[in-house]
Amino acid sequence: MSLRAISRWAAAALLAFLAQPGARAEDACIPGGKATTMPETATEYAAMCLPHVGVPPTIDCGAGVRIPIHVDGVEVFESVGPRECDTPDFKGNCNVGSRIGRVEGKAADGSPLEDVVWAYLCRSAGKELFKRGIASVQMIGHNKTTGATCFFESPDGVGDLRQAEYLHFDDQGLLAGKLPGPDSEDFDDAFIPPPPGVQCVQCHQNNAFLHDPWIDGAKLPSDPSEPVLPGWVDPEAPYWVVGGTHWDMRTPHIEGNACLDCHRAPTRTARLLEAGKVHVNEFMPPRRPGSLKAEYAALLACHDAGPANTPGCDWLIPPGGGCPGGVVEGSDQGGEGGRIPTGRLPGDSN
Repeated sequence: MSLRAISRWAAAALLAFLAQPGARAEDACIPGGKATTMPETATEYAAMCLPHVGVPPTIDCGAGVRIPIHVDGVEVFESVGPRECDTPDFKGNCNVGSRIGRVEGKAADGSPLEDVVWAYLCRSAGKELFKRGIASVQMIGHNKTTGATCFFESPDGVGDLRQAEYLHFDDQGLLAGKLPGPDSEDFDDAFIPPPPGVQCVQCHQNNAFLHDPWIDGAKLPSDPSEPVLPGWVDPEAPYWVVGGTHWDMRTPHIEGNACLDCHRAPTRTARLLEAGKVHVNEFMPPRRPGSLKAEYAALLACHDAGPANTPGCDWLIPPGGGCPGGVVEGSDQGGEGGRIPTGRLPGDSN
């Protein structure tokens, strides 16, 4: 069945549901079965995330893998100017010193959670800015079976630079330092949940982990062919955010567009990269960069104009948390408090 046919079924299902006595839009399918918003502290958020992704790991930046910086194919060990390296980060910066790590999920009793992975990023802004307390560590927990995802942010996003007190540059010129874990009373100093007004899916739009050539330069020591950042790619992979059931999870969908054979369309992410002069056609698709320029341009055009003004394009939300996902309606002006509606539908299938 095509997604367009699914959308007709979905719309009919939603209308039938809302026609029931006492039915309300907010009673439609909600990922995880309960509407949630972000708590105030990282400790509270860790408790909320525990049933879905287990216990957040204790981050040791020194155990992470270096994200290399190259100029004309040669690795350099001092930061260079914006866009002066081969693979700048999404802001166009070429700072030496960042590290990334991957950690297997664990339950509260310490037993492994094979379907859960955590990734952490110790991001360097360079040694000069570090003297002013500017650096950040963030971590993401993701359950690949249910799609449940938790984002733990650096407090520097709200002007609090205390996280840098736990960090230093080691003798290799890389960020190092161990941050308080969830069993520490200082955990809430080191991390925060996504703050009000921030939706992490504005960048991490189509799945939990945002890939680009900069971050994928860090490879697993056990398998140098594989990036440290997990790379599960599937257009039907489940994805939802614990504490963010009201977040806008939509991506544009064009039936038959070849870009969507492998993944959903992260067009907001693409616009972010393009703003930093990181050009998607230069590295996607991986084995034939630039070969899907027309398909990519069509998705961006739908993103910019909206499906209502783009024939053949629809909004798509991912499955996850017991909700089926699929093509949905929605306008940029709708939603409680100005939020974009997710269009979640009744049902309890995965």
